[in-house]
Amino acid sequence: MNTAENNPEDFSKSQQKHLMQCWSAQGSYEPIAVEKTEGCWIHTAEGRKIFDLRSAHECINLGFNHPKVLQAMREQMEKVVYVTDDFATEPTAKLAKTLAEITPGDPNKRVWFAQSGAAAVEAAIKAARFYKYNQMVKKGLSTTSEPHLYPYPYKIISRYRSYHGATAGAMSVSGDPRRWLQEPFVVPGVVHAPDAYCYRCPFNHTFPDCDLACADYIDQMIELEGGSAKVAAVIIEPIVGSNGIIPPPPGYLPRLREICDKWDILLIIDETMTGFGRTGKFFATEHYDIVPDIMVVGKALGVYVPLTAAIFSHKVAKSFDENLFGHGQSYSGHALACAAALAGIKILQEDGIVDHAREMGEYLGHKLAALAEKHSSVGDVRGIGLFWTIELIKDKGTKEPLRRATEKYSYTVVSKIAEYLLREKNIYIPADKFGIWVVPPLIVTQEEIDFLVDAIDEALVIADNEVN
Repeated sequence: MNTAENNPEDFSKSQQKHLMQCWSAQGSYEPIAVEKTEGCWIHTAEGRKIFDLRSAHECINLGFNHPKVLQAMREQMEKVVYVTDDFATEPTAKLAKTLAEITPGDPNKRVWFAQSGAAAVEAAIKAARFYKYNQMVKKGLSTTSEPHLYPYPYKIISRYRSYHGATAGAMSVSGDPRRWLQEPFVVPGVVHAPDAYCYRCPFNHTFPDCDLACADYIDQMIELEGGSAKVAAVIIEPIVGSNGIIPPPPGYLPRLREICDKWDILLIIDETMTGFGRTGKFFATEHYDIVPDIMVVGKALGVYVPLTAAIFSHKVAKSFDENLFGHGQSYSGHALACAAALAGIKILQEDGIVDHAREMGEYLGHKLAALAEKHSSVGDVRGIGLFWTIELIKDKGTKEPLRRATEKYSYTVVSKIAEYLLREKNIYIPADKFGIWVVPPLIVTQEEIDFLVDAIDEALVIADNEVN
C-alpha cells in the first residue's frame, strides 16, 4: 500500500519532493496538505480553516465546490468528456455560441478554446498578425506609401505593467518583471508603452488635466513604429492585474479604441483575470462601453476545469473564411470543461452573483479606504468590484514603494505580511505582488469582509513599523 495516498503528511512531502512549484526556488517549497475545500475556505489536513483571498489564482469566482457546477460536470462525464473539433459536442457548441452572444459587440463571432490564458493570448496575437497579413494581401502593397521592409504588419504594442502569460509570445507582450527571465529570447516585434497609472503618472500629470496623455502617447508610438503598415495590434488588460490592480481613468479605453480605429489596427482586450463578474460587471470592458476586436477570457471561465478562449469579432473571424487559421492545441473545446463553464455562466446570470460582487465591492472599497487614513504605509487603495489592492509605500510625499519592480521575488515587507496573515489569521494572499492582494471569491459575505479587513488592519502594523 502506498502510504502517501492515506497520510496527509506523506502526500505533502511527496509533492514537495517531486512537483516543480511555479515561479519559485524549489528548496523553500513547503505545500500545505489540503483535506477539502468549500465556499471561500480551504480546510487543511491538520485542521486549519484558511480563507483564500486570491480566489485560487482568481479562478474560482463562484467559490470552491459549487454544487450546480459539480452536478453539471458529473452529468457530462457520463456522456462525452473529449473529442477533437472534427466532431461537435453539445456543451462545446453551446459555450461558443454563448460567449459570442454575451461578450461586447456583434454576436456573430467565432471562439477558439484553450486551457491557459497564455495559450489564448498566443492565439490572439497570431490571429491579429494573420488578419493584417490577409488584409495586406487583399489590398495589395501598392495601396500604401510606407516602405515594406518586412512582409506584413507584425508589431504588437503592449504596456509595461501588463502580464499576459508564460509562453513565449504571451510573455513577450508582458511588461511584468517575469519577462526578464526569458530575455533575450523573447519574440520580436513587441513594443511596450507606459501605463494608465494615475497614482504614478509616467508623465507627472494629474487626471483630468492630463487629457489622457498616456493614451495619446500610444498614438505617437504607433506612428513612430510604422503605422498600420507595421503595427498589427494593441493588447491590454482593461484593468491591470498582477502588477497592481490599476483601473484606467475614465475615457482612456474609449480613446484607445479611437486610436486603433484611426490606424486600422486591432484592439485585443485580455480579460483573463477580470472577466465573469470579478469587477461587478460580467466583463470589465462593459464599464468603459467599448468593443474589442479580440477578447481573451479564462481563469474563472472553466470554474474548476482549465479552460480559456480567444473570441474573434466578426471582422476578424471572416478573414479566416478562406484563409488558414494557423494555430491549434490538443484538448481545444474540451466538452467537460465547456459543461462546467456553461453551468458557471448560468449561475452568474441567474443567481445574482454579479450584483452581489458589485455591492460587496463597494462595501469592501469603503472599508479599505479607511485603512489608508489610518496607516502611514498605505499609499493608494484602488480597485473595482471584488478586485482590490493596497499599495504600500515608504513615504506618502515621495510615494517610494516598499517593493520595487526589481524586487518582485525579493523578501520584502509584502512577504512578511503574507506570512503573518497565513500564520496568525488563516488568510492566504500571494507573497509576490506589489501590494496586499484583496481578491476574494464573488460569494464572499459582509461578515467575511469584516474579518478580512480587521486582519489586514493588524497586518499593516508590520509595514508601518518598516516605514517608521
